[in-house]
Amino acid sequence: MNLFSISQSPGVIAALLAVFDAEALADFLHKMVTSGWFTAIVIILAVLLVLYILLRIYGAMRDKRLSRIVYERRFSDEGVYEGETVELIETVRNTGFFPLLGVDIESYFYNELDLEEYEPEKGSTMQYVISRFNLWPYMQIKRHHRLTATTRGHYKLQIATVYSKKQPIPLEAPAELYVYPKAIPLNLPVLAVGRMQGEYVSNRPLFTDPFSLAGIRDYRFGDPVSQINFKASAKVPMTGYTSSPLKVNARDYCASRRLMVYMDFHLPMGSKIDGREYNKRAERGLSFCAALIRDAVYAGFRVGFAANCKRNDGEMSSRFGCESSDAHLVAIMKEMAQMSPTDGASFASLLEKDIAASMTDTEIIIVCFDTHEDVLDRINTLEQFGNSVQQIVLEEVEEDG
Repeated sequence: MNLFSISQSPGVIAALLAVFDAEALADFLHKMVTSGWFTAIVIILAVLLVLYILLRIYGAMRDKRLSRIVYERRFSDEGVYEGETVELIETVRNTGFFPLLGVDIESYFYNELDLEEYEPEKGSTMQYVISRFNLWPYMQIKRHHRLTATTRGHYKLQIATVYSKKQPIPLEAPAELYVYPKAIPLNLPVLAVGRMQGEYVSNRPLFTDPFSLAGIRDYRFGDPVSQINFKASAKVPMTGYTSSPLKVNARDYCASRRLMVYMDFHLPMGSKIDGREYNKRAERGLSFCAALIRDAVYAGFRVGFAANCKRNDGEMSSRFGCESSDAHLVAIMKEMAQMSPTDGASFASLLEKDIAASMTDTEIIIVCFDTHEDVLDRINTLEQFGNSVQQIVLEEVEEDG
């Protein structure tokens, strides 16, 4: 058999090619295995495989531990006045040895509680916030968010959410904040009450009695010019001063005085103001009441408050008797925070309750939209009992600036 005949045999050619390919393949594999980069690739693949297994184990363990974290939040103050700032304090605690990294806790905030350095999306009614925590074993993290209370109201936060494999895990984290009306002070004239002096003396006045002169004292920074006694100042001898030191009248202030503040939400028939203007004036009236009540309580007064607005529990009016304590002030402010500016019970009926109780020796201030004939009759009766009554019409106050 010659070479030509061998080359024409298919079986022989296939056998030669197989031997040649096997040898080449074996040589290639030998070179590849003995090379350094092959060893590096094998090590990298082994490490990636181990990391993948560890990540799967970590993910399974993480999902179980996420539901066991302790999450709490609270406001730094129970209540603040409109326009003031408050802090929301978040506390997250890992109760186990297993580390939890990249824990995103999602929650919604009211737009009325303006979160510092946060810009809400246009058209959104709530602020969507994500807080990320890296929790090592048994670690606790406390985080502070600064908020500005822009609108009066009662705000409750209930549930936050943390996600596990795209499944939400709700976290019960209640927190509530009362936003009191913005306290806008009023410069009211002295009210003529039969027992102006009261029974005790205090240096924390709400209204001064112009006839209660207790003596002369040195001028202090902040004293009004109207209190300067120029005759007494002129009699002070010159003793090294370039001018005579000023003297002011020292007044007595009473601590047993009673103040009753009313807010009338009734809008007279035929009034042309719209709902937006009504709400604006109602908020302004609550601000006046808040300032009066706060200053009176701080001055040691016994203070009460009544309003004919609808309440959340269905009642048509609110009433607080005359008391003097911080707890009493907080209770009134909380009620104001929850008030809906809506006309409720008859305002005359509120006055009738105090007339029936024979209220006396009380300074009464009524904040209202307008005066009414039926209310004027009750006011006359209250004045006959020895009370002083002063009405503040919101439209007139706003026109005066």
